[in-house]
Amino acid sequence: MAIIGKNVIENLTTAMYEDLRIIYREYVQNAADSIDKAIKQGLLRLEEARIEINIDANKRYVSVRDNGTGISCDDFLRKMSRIADSEKDRAEDKGFRGIGRLGGISSCKTLKFSCSVRGEQTASVCVWDAQQVRDILVDEKQNPSAGELVDMVTTYSQDVCDIDEHFFLVELIDIEQSSAELLDKDNVQKYLEAVAPIPYATGFTFKSKIAEFARQNGFTIDEYQVFINGERLFKPYSRKLYEPHNHSKKAYDELSDVKFEIFKDTNGETIAWMWYGVSKFEKQIPAINPMRGIRLRKANIQIGNENTFSAHDFYKEPRGCLYFVGEVFAVGKNLIPNARRDYFNLNDTCRLFERTLRPLFYDTFYTIYHRANEYKKALQKQSELQATQQEHEQRMASGGFIDAEDQAASEKKIEELKKAAERAAKTIETREQKEATDQVLGRVYSALRSDYAPSVDESGEETPPQSKPCSEKPKGYMTQSLSKYNRKEQKLISRIYSILKAILPHDTAEIVISKIQEELSK
Repeated sequence: MAIIGKNVIENLTTAMYEDLRIIYREYVQNAADSIDKAIKQGLLRLEEARIEINIDANKRYVSVRDNGTGISCDDFLRKMSRIADSEKDRAEDKGFRGIGRLGGISSCKTLKFSCSVRGEQTASVCVWDAQQVRDILVDEKQNPSAGELVDMVTTYSQDVCDIDEHFFLVELIDIEQSSAELLDKDNVQKYLEAVAPIPYATGFTFKSKIAEFARQNGFTIDEYQVFINGERLFKPYSRKLYEPHNHSKKAYDELSDVKFEIFKDTNGETIAWMWYGVSKFEKQIPAINPMRGIRLRKANIQIGNENTFSAHDFYKEPRGCLYFVGEVFAVGKNLIPNARRDYFNLNDTCRLFERTLRPLFYDTFYTIYHRANEYKKALQKQSELQATQQEHEQRMASGGFIDAEDQAASEKKIEELKKAAERAAKTIETREQKEATDQVLGRVYSALRSDYAPSVDESGEETPPQSKPCSEKPKGYMTQSLSKYNRKEQKLISRIYSILKAILPHDTAEIVISKIQEELSK
């Protein structure tokens, strides 16, 4: 007979997770399964189901409670004493390995489970001495088997309970100092908003469109009411994309639409579907946007993080993953999350999943953000020409050039920009012709054009870049307005201005020259 040593318990508890917050996902996952069963049995409606997390940092206490089916007194000892031997269905249940509930052992002194089913006036209680577990694991003199260790550290009892109650409650009592992140409510909330099976934020413009697409195609997005200290959680998706600005944030881009894809196996069965946002793809989305990246989900519970697809070589460039926002919902029964839930178990279906999705991520996504950047740069060249011409015209009209050399340099720059703008026009024409039927790039180009639209004069008419000839004779140079200085002195001042322009950055030179001109005009 095989002997299973105590180290197995260590592998399933203290050594299982790099991020301690993962235990919240495990308990929410188990709670969701219990709620699903309660709904099927008619114990409650989905809108009545609740998963309530309570974090009390002062008492160093955490609890996770659901109003699902609970476990009957007759089944409680058998189910709670089984480790890594779950009776759950891999194809139906979100948690099925029978190890998730042990996650809290690494972080508290006492781990307590309580539950009841409707119709029983008894609440069953199982208490783990988590501190004793850790002590035994590091004590070289104690070498019980895994089963013996469990028996040594667990106790069972019963409490009185209301006959109509049905619930399951997990309590982490006396959280360790080394596990303080479990008591950081805001940090835990941020984590669960990303990974938990919860609805989209109310203000997310495209939530209805995503739900309708799922409904029309027979897909289900599992969503539950999850609360932390009474505050309900939502996926923090937003139409706006933000960048840091003055210790706050400002919008720099936005989603104009969402695009959907369905991925099927060789038999025509759906293995996954997804949505992704269409923006101007101006740059990699900054970290201030909590849901950046394409997220992978099974049963609407996140697998890995925003870098999961990049980590498994779906993108041609690693940076490509952060140009997008969206979700892939895995629905294939044989797409089974691994024990760490950072990817799938490697099997034939997983490899098919990779082969089916990779062309979109590797080729199409790469093309989208590169074409968007190319188109944007072309529009910028045209805009730069227009701005430079307008500046030239204003300086001509106001006598803003230092001298003839300064004017000639401006005219030369315009000629160079004209050539660049001509090349840019060809790029724009080529892109618009080649992507004329591409829904995504068509929207991207349209949004970018609106950012670089021609300027409009007071009559409402567009002002073309070539509205005035650049060779118009100036009304005089800057120093000629300094009438109290003779022509020789004006030439000297002009020479000083030219030197300043040569040695200083453009903006600095303009400021310095303007200030000198102002002082000399007094």
